[in-house]
Amino acid sequence: MSRTALIASAVATSTLVGWSYAGYAPVAPLIAAELGLDDVQLGLIATALYVAAAIPMLVLGDVADRYPPKAVNLWGAVLVVLGTVGMALAPTYWVLLATRAVSGVGAGLGLLGGLRYVGLSYPEGRAHVGTGLFGGGFPLGSAIALWTAPPLAAATGWRTAFLITAAAMVPIVVLWLRVPEVPHFRRPGNMLDAARDGNCWWTFAQHAAGFGLVLAAGAWITIFLVREFGLALELGGILGSMLLVTAVLARPFGGYLVSRRILSTVGVMRLAQFVVLAGIVMLALPGRPLTVALLGAIGVGFGGAIPYAAVFNTAAASLPRSPAAAQGLTALGGLVSALIAAPVMGYAIQTWGFASAWLILGSISVVALVGTFAMRGEEHFTGSDRAARSARAAT
Repeated sequence: MSRTALIASAVATSTLVGWSYAGYAPVAPLIAAELGLDDVQLGLIATALYVAAAIPMLVLGDVADRYPPKAVNLWGAVLVVLGTVGMALAPTYWVLLATRAVSGVGAGLGLLGGLRYVGLSYPEGRAHVGTGLFGGGFPLGSAIALWTAPPLAAATGWRTAFLITAAAMVPIVVLWLRVPEVPHFRRPGNMLDAARDGNCWWTFAQHAAGFGLVLAAGAWITIFLVREFGLALELGGILGSMLLVTAVLARPFGGYLVSRRILSTVGVMRLAQFVVLAGIVMLALPGRPLTVALLGAIGVGFGGAIPYAAVFNTAAASLPRSPAAAQGLTALGGLVSALIAAPVMGYAIQTWGFASAWLILGSISVVALVGTFAMRGEEHFTGSDRAARSARAAT
């Protein structure tokens, strides 16, 4: 099987996981009406997935170093499918919550296994485009969920919609069974090694200001557009989804910038935060027109997405004893940031207004920007920057 086919198969699994992130949100009102849920209970459905996804990242972050990455990704995909079926069949709220958590554990395992599989499919330091494509599958899956779940649920009911979605996921699992395993050997390190490594904490911060920041912004962007500009909810949702669509394209683009040596890994991270901050300024400006706000949202989505490959490949290079553990700690940064920032933004909006909420996100970006002047990029560990300079000198 060609490398292109391998990466396409990996992207299919990340798209599957991405659907699990957002699949419930469009049909949440239907779930609430049937089960008699309040807003707090609905909010816990989202929280259950993210908290559960954090468990393998925190406790089993090195699982893809101890077991074949293909198998880890397979376990993740299977759990997402089972969790989706479980949500469709759940008789009570608590069972629904538990099945959502099953999907969350699967999402965490799928990320860890898929990242290592893609990374090991390339020579050292060359996995950036593949990693970016794999990362782009997550927002693609979420966007597909936001676009398809409402009409599907309206036509068949939300339970049948989940069953249909689970059935559509099965061919992806079967496809993944057919891909070959990549060369793999057990690494001696673990999550404690990642926790002791300062550079891993900087990649944690970068992903917090990337995926986490975009996820928190995405939780409020539709409400922002509806309240600030009087848009219809449907139109606000479509325009707000640009955050996800932008990420689908920006993650591979960031990988391309590094793979073509246009920018270093740290250079991409630094550029990303400047773009995010510019976007936040446009969103927070008082009296800004809708066009400026939309450009700001695109800026936040683009800036939060382009460093994906640079961040995760830098994390892996930072800890050769356990690259998966380093990537697990990094991934945890995105979830922690989203879980904290989204409710804090809600409090800020309620108390001071939207401008203050956007500035809170800006503070996360500033920390990450400062970090780019303190951390070391992948090239520092792999020597690829020195090799590139030598090659240019030889020509």
